[in-house]
Amino acid sequence: MPDSIAIGHDDQGYPNRFINKQQFFYWTVGIVFSINILMDLLKGLLLKIDFKGLNSSSAWANEPTALKALITGWFSAFLAFLNTYLIFVILGLNNINSRKGQMLDFNYNWLLIFGVFVLMILLFFVPLRLLFSNPTPED
Repeated sequence: MPDSIAIGHDDQGYPNRFINKQQFFYWTVGIVFSINILMDLLKGLLLKIDFKGLNSSSAWANEPTALKALITGWFSAFLAFLNTYLIFVILGLNNINSRKGQMLDFNYNWLLIFGVFVLMILLFFVPLRLLFSNPTPED
């Protein structure tokens, strides 16, 4: 991999914006750690909320174990997808920068479209599940 990483390309596919390899590494690690820490903090805050006090007539609020399992599972799935997606983005950048001339000669739009599609499914999963289903009763 070259010392500078192409992060922007013009209309013909030639690189026009670069970043130092070490700077890219530290930014990437910082972003990944920040996202994971912030999501873990958000999960912890959501798990501390007394949903029965907010809406006592909700079936999910009356089953706190099932609700906590749903929230924990959703956060785990979201972080797994996000980390995997970031790995594929980094592999795409590596593929672009490992070739001679750092040309953008392959269309990576499918990766962006796929990522947005899965992200939309994940974002709407919990609200739809809470609205249209009931929790399984505790044994």
